[in-house]
Amino acid sequence: MSSIIDVLIYAHDGRGLGHVSRSVAIGLALRRMFPHLSVLFVTGCGSTAELIGGGNLDWLKLPSYRTSVSEGKSCGAMGPANIEDKLLGTLRSDNISDIVEAYKPKVVLADHTPQGKHKELMRAVNGSTDTIWVLGVRAVVGDVDKVWSELSANVFSANYSNLLWYGDSAVTGNAEVDKLREHYKTTPFEAGYVSRLKELQRLGVNSCADKKIAGVISVPWSGEGTFVLLEKISQVIGSFDVAEGIWKVYINLKESGSCDVNDFFARYPNVFLEQVGPSFLTDLTNARSAIIYGGYNSLTDVMSAGIPSVVFLRGMKDGEQEEHVATLQKASDAIVDVYSEEEVSVDGLRASLEKCLELTVKPSSISLNGAANAARYLSELAGVCDVNG
Repeated sequence: MSSIIDVLIYAHDGRGLGHVSRSVAIGLALRRMFPHLSVLFVTGCGSTAELIGGGNLDWLKLPSYRTSVSEGKSCGAMGPANIEDKLLGTLRSDNISDIVEAYKPKVVLADHTPQGKHKELMRAVNGSTDTIWVLGVRAVVGDVDKVWSELSANVFSANYSNLLWYGDSAVTGNAEVDKLREHYKTTPFEAGYVSRLKELQRLGVNSCADKKIAGVISVPWSGEGTFVLLEKISQVIGSFDVAEGIWKVYINLKESGSCDVNDFFARYPNVFLEQVGPSFLTDLTNARSAIIYGGYNSLTDVMSAGIPSVVFLRGMKDGEQEEHVATLQKASDAIVDVYSEEEVSVDGLRASLEKCLELTVKPSSISLNGAANAARYLSELAGVCDVNG
């Protein structure tokens, strides 16, 4: 096989930005550290360009999935192209297979599952015998059937040769690594936590000593309890004296119902609504506090920035956030208080933010160099050794 590109990175999409953001960080690290390496990123996430920011990472856009959440369980919904969820999986399977066949990558890194969402990687992995396939898995997987299924183990055994784990066993212990080793019959390479913020900081995400932003709030997608929670947040941050600084609330303003959310915050002169996008990380590094959800990407953001934060849990059935946040809170001062989004009170949230505004986060020993470590690992598989920085 005559390869055209060195590394192709795949991340599935649907609900949050965690899978895509983590994969973008690795792509950015590859392009930064190995400037002569050819890298292509493939996903359906419509926010990918914003996540890449000023980075030098090229990508191909697939039609997007959309996922709704009901009683803590994800369900496929009609995407922006108005194509039924399972049919879209079949069509994307053809797209991905054609891309792999055309670009002939030396290495493919797939995030989360070896079979891809709706098994959309199956045709590609079965048809590319000369490509090295690598699976990347987050620090705590949770009770995700598609990861721990017999199918995933069989697909990995037949087509994959390498496994990256984006965690730090010094913090989480070895239980997750052992479980992955047993399931996939391969010893994972421990890369460390993957932080997109650390990569973008090298591209000019700036912080300043005079922090005028009291806090940033990130709600990148809406669930069943989001509307009520945002109303509580508006009451709390609107009650702070303007002398504390401004508050920036990042939500998807394109979602239906965002006009109603705007009504919560419009009465407060110290609160500003922002579209989810690259400016969030700049504001985060210049903020004194944050409110986030407990996804992998958001947690690495606040740990990398060293910002004291209130963390909300969405109560998903897989239990990943609860397990992961409980572990990280013991190791990082950035995670100050943790609440279920349904149970937090206005008074409780106010007290937590007051605590955050007075706190300075101490450096932790958590490894946040996962993007760079993964980039080195993938470059070696691709036979490229030149490092730039």
